[in-house]
Amino acid sequence: MRLLVTLAMLAAAVGSAVAEPHQSFGPVGDPWQATVREDVCQYGFQDDLPGQGWTLGLGQQLGIHCVGPMTITRVGFYVEFLVTPGAVDIVIRDGGVEVQRTAVNPVEGQNEFDIPDIAVADPCIMLCPQGDFWSVTGEDTTNGPFGHTYWSNSCECTNEFTDNNLTIWAVYDGAVPAEPVSWSRLRALYR
Repeated sequence: MRLLVTLAMLAAAVGSAVAEPHQSFGPVGDPWQATVREDVCQYGFQDDLPGQGWTLGLGQQLGIHCVGPMTITRVGFYVEFLVTPGAVDIVIRDGGVEVQRTAVNPVEGQNEFDIPDIAVADPCIMLCPQGDFWSVTGEDTTNGPFGHTYWSNSCECTNEFTDNNLTIWAVYDGAVPAEPVSWSRLRALYR
């Protein structure tokens, strides 16, 4: 029954203005809270609104923008609840140019995935669902600053959340290029 109510509410949201991010509602899970870690780009540290959240799927992608330069080694995110399991592409962009894509299969709860190490100067990390994947991430309305997490319909850091942070993070090893050079500029040097 809850799934039908969620689907009905989502259908109403999808039919409304595309300029607003989609939310989903579902079962209230265990409270989640992260600790602050060194060498992690993270803005959302707890799920402040259990039982609801920003939709990851149904044509909507979620992500974060980090201050570079950095070498990203892992990407993680908290899935509050999972409606339709499947695969998600972790897409890394550097200055707007896609430089890496890694497919993963998230589960409900905390997820953290190894990705091929990638040095980036201006990183945008997006979670881009494949097929029917549908879940909800946690949202942190307590811990600012806000404006570093995004929703999109084009798998890019385009629409910022200004009043909350998503529970998405990037782990980096601190090693960076000697000079801040974007991936696209670096590739152009070797062409």
